[in-house]
Amino acid sequence: MRRSEYLALAERLLAHVTNGSTDSAESVKHIPVRNYLDPLRWQREMDQIFRRLPLLLALSCELREPGDYKAIDVIGVPLLMVRGQDGVVRAFIRTCTHRGTLLTDEGKGQCDRFTCPYHGWTFDDRGALVGIAGRHKFGEVEVASRGLVELPLAERAGLVFVRLTPGAPIDLERYLGGMLPELESFDFQNWRLYQQNELPTSNWKVAHDGYLEGYHFSVLHPNTIAKQVMNNIMTYDAYGPHQRVGFPTYRIQGLRNKPQQEWDLEEGVSVVRTIFPNVSFAISRQGGMMSQLLPGPTPEVSRTIQSHIYPRLPASDEERARIEASVKLFMHAVEKEDNWVCARIQRGLASGGNQEFLFGKNELGLHRLHDAIDYYLNLSSEELFKQTHRQNRSSPNGQGEMSPDLEREPSAAEPSKA
Repeated sequence: MRRSEYLALAERLLAHVTNGSTDSAESVKHIPVRNYLDPLRWQREMDQIFRRLPLLLALSCELREPGDYKAIDVIGVPLLMVRGQDGVVRAFIRTCTHRGTLLTDEGKGQCDRFTCPYHGWTFDDRGALVGIAGRHKFGEVEVASRGLVELPLAERAGLVFVRLTPGAPIDLERYLGGMLPELESFDFQNWRLYQQNELPTSNWKVAHDGYLEGYHFSVLHPNTIAKQVMNNIMTYDAYGPHQRVGFPTYRIQGLRNKPQQEWDLEEGVSVVRTIFPNVSFAISRQGGMMSQLLPGPTPEVSRTIQSHIYPRLPASDEERARIEASVKLFMHAVEKEDNWVCARIQRGLASGGNQEFLFGKNELGLHRLHDAIDYYLNLSSEELFKQTHRQNRSSPNGQGEMSPDLEREPSAAEPSKA
C-alpha cells in the first residue's frame, strides 16, 4: 500500500473507532433469494460475467520460468497457461485440435511440449502444432490452422488475467482503474508462493459476500480474526466493480499518541481487496492470502483456491514458524468458520424460509457487489465491445472503461469513500 493511501485510510478508521461509526450506505438493500438459486440467472452470470470479463487466474510466481505451466478448469473451460521460452505467458484451451482430448489434467509443471495422450499430436509453448504421429499415413493437415485455441491474456503487477472469449481485447488499465496502483505497490512479481490449497464451498456469491464486511467477525471468528481485528468497523473504497475494505486492528489505538510521520506503514489497519468478480486478497506487505472463487457445475457449489504468498520464502525456523501460524489461521478461519457458515446458508436458501436477504447500511460492500453483478448481467455484448474498444481515457463520470456506470458505483480512476 502506498503511504499516502495508508495515512488516509488509518485516519478514517481511527475516526470511526473514536465515534463508534462505520462507512455506510444510504439505506438497507433487499436482495431476492432467488438470485442465489435460479439456474437461469446463474447461467447468465457464467455467460455474461465469467466468460466476458478479465479473470485473475494465476500469479506470475506460479509461472516464473520458461516452460512453467498451470492447467486449471474455469466454469467448464479447460485452460492451459504457459510461459514460453520468450518469457511471455500465453493461455490456451487445452484440448487437442485433432479429436478434442484434454492435453493435461489440472495442475502445474514444467514442459515446453504438450503431447495428446490419445494419438500423440504435439503442441509447443506457443500453442503451435509441431508434431503429428504417423503423419505420412494421416493425410493432408493444414498445420498452421491446427494450433491450440489461444485466449486473451495480460500479465501486470505480478498477476495473470485471462478472458475466456477468444479474440476479445484485454486492457487491464481500463478494467482495474485505480485498483491497479494498489496492486502494483506490492511488487507481486517478485513474491513467492509458499503453499496452495483448495476447499469446496457453496454458491460463489454466498462465499463472496463474506469477503466484504466485518459485521460477522466477533460472532463467527471469535478465536481467529476477532482476536486481531475490531468488529463492525469498516471503510469501503470502490474502484469500478473492485473494492478495498479496511478494518481497524487493536493496534490502531496506539496511533493516537504518535505523530503521523512515526506511523509505520499498515500499522493499525487490516485490508481486504477484491477483484471482481471472484478474487480476494487478504494481504499486507509481509504476505498473506489470495483466494480465488471458481463456480462449480451448478449454482449450489464452487471451490476456493487459497494461495499463500510472501515477499520471500522463510530463511529461518523462526520465519517458517511465523508463516506456518499465519497459514494455519487463514485455513482454519476459511474452512472451519467461513465455509462452515456458507454451507448452512446454502441449506437455508433451499428451505424456502427466506424470500429475500436484507443487507444492512453497514454492509456497503455487498450493495456494490450485487449492483455490479446486475450491471454486467444487463450489459449487452455490443456495449461491452464498445467499452473495450474506446480510446484509453476516462468516461465522462470519471469511471474506467469497463466499470459499472451506476449512481452508487465509484470511479475506477479514484476510490469512492462512503
